[in-house]
Amino acid sequence: MSDIRHLMEFRKGFENTGFADIPSLNMAYKHLYAGDHEEAERRFREIIRIDPLDFDALAGLAICVAEDGGRFLTAEKLARKAVRLGKKNAAGYIALGYVNLRGGRLEDGYRYLMKAKHLAPKDPRVRTGFAIYDCERSPVISDLSRLHPVNRVLGSTRGYLESPTNRAFALAALTGTLVIAGSLLV
Repeated sequence: MSDIRHLMEFRKGFENTGFADIPSLNMAYKHLYAGDHEEAERRFREIIRIDPLDFDALAGLAICVAEDGGRFLTAEKLARKAVRLGKKNAAGYIALGYVNLRGGRLEDGYRYLMKAKHLAPKDPRVRTGFAIYDCERSPVISDLSRLHPVNRVLGSTRGYLESPTNRAFALAALTGTLVIAGSLLV
């Protein structure tokens, strides 16, 4: 089973989500997320044949190439072309993030996903990328299972603290707690 499809089973109502405004592109993404990579790739290639500058289809094709054949160099070239064609669109950055995650470059993948999140915070493909990132990186305590309650709590805390804003807020809260505790002890 496709990792993408497995991750999507946990998201109720995801099958009704539109990925794009164009119906043919939307159907290609639905095939991709259903795990039918051959059909998704065929549909993306058909869209690109009609419009070679369709950055969203190039991004989808990059994900197909990375998922199906593991041809990460080709997939990365397609994703970079999608970024060049649609600089203000998240699709290319999502594809670059996905390709880097699948290629084992977790920090690069995370960086591209954050760029995509900045451009399109509600895009369901961004959530999928972060779910893959969470599955790929090692657990906080490597001797425990990823599903152990301690690793789950520490992992969610680690995810929360990765944002500079959240880290500053947590530091301020910790400082305030220490000041209050110190004044109570005196």
